[in-house]
Amino acid sequence: MNKHNKSQTTENATGKNGLNQIIDRLLFVLNTKQRNVLISRFGLKNGIRSTLQDIGDEFDITRERVRQIEEQAIKKVKEAVKAEAGELVKLAENHLLSSGGIREDELFLKELNTKSGFSPKEAKHFEEKLRFVLSVAGSPFYYKEDEKYASFWYSNEMSKKNFFEFVNGVVHNLRSGDKTKILTKKEYIDMCPDMYSCHLLSIPKIFGTNAFGEFGLREWAEIEPRTVRDKAYLVLKKKSSPLHFKEIANNICTLGIDKKPAHVQTVHNELIKDGRFVLVGRGVYALREHGYEPGTVREVITRLLKERGPLDSTEVVRLVNQKRFLKENTILLNLQNRRHFKRLEDGRYGAEEA
Repeated sequence: MNKHNKSQTTENATGKNGLNQIIDRLLFVLNTKQRNVLISRFGLKNGIRSTLQDIGDEFDITRERVRQIEEQAIKKVKEAVKAEAGELVKLAENHLLSSGGIREDELFLKELNTKSGFSPKEAKHFEEKLRFVLSVAGSPFYYKEDEKYASFWYSNEMSKKNFFEFVNGVVHNLRSGDKTKILTKKEYIDMCPDMYSCHLLSIPKIFGTNAFGEFGLREWAEIEPRTVRDKAYLVLKKKSSPLHFKEIANNICTLGIDKKPAHVQTVHNELIKDGRFVLVGRGVYALREHGYEPGTVREVITRLLKERGPLDSTEVVRLVNQKRFLKENTILLNLQNRRHFKRLEDGRYGAEEA
């Protein structure tokens, strides 16, 4: 009974017995050479799409001749598509329309395969087979991967135009918005009115996610760190606390930021050169944007006293250690420098320059 129901599902969805049968019927109208060229070009047997050069070398003909054969073969198959795969094409068109008119290539084909109810034996290279049928049919429309976008399917020119405008709007908002809020509070979600819109963000190559699942522009160091400095920055950004340079090097790998272990000395050398990092202890670094300040202990104390006015020694130690990792005696010893600090009658300290 179950087998009978499953067979009926496939028959109702595609109008034929299965995807393999549809492919066989479409290729039947071709001669041997045309059939072999399409099988290789679309990867129908092994899932690997061959280039014109690969096929030319195999048959000892030029790339141009292969292209001509492919063009002739597609023209013949196109005439047979309506009769042999009309129901499947219609199903694809309706599913795409119900999904908003735009769908990423692999996701769309997987959804269509499930919706079609093909049997498990049809599963081998089903994406290549479906892509072949729909590409030849010319509907829905297929956008081939390029430098800016991954492959996707679209219902019509208007849906494609609206998609490009949506992408441009999100890019503008990301570039003009507060990057920290976008990353930590996921403000980009507000740019997507529904789950369909969020799916669209997976198609443009300008967007990306980092090892922590944070979304943003790939040009951001937080999303796609390219240098050792950027990778170290991402570690400290994620940890939100100072770390020894050896720990930073180790975390670059263990956090999944880079698959290769970072060289400890290289990390240390890069931290020294970059103004984003502040040495707050012996070999310990923090981010300036987290409130840590560069300079000697004396310079840090001087800035504190100028900003806050006279302070007692306990408060000086507490405040300095919010910006540095230092022993209490080290801070107190610097505070005794009479050239830069003076002790007032009430026991508090002030900056001599003030």
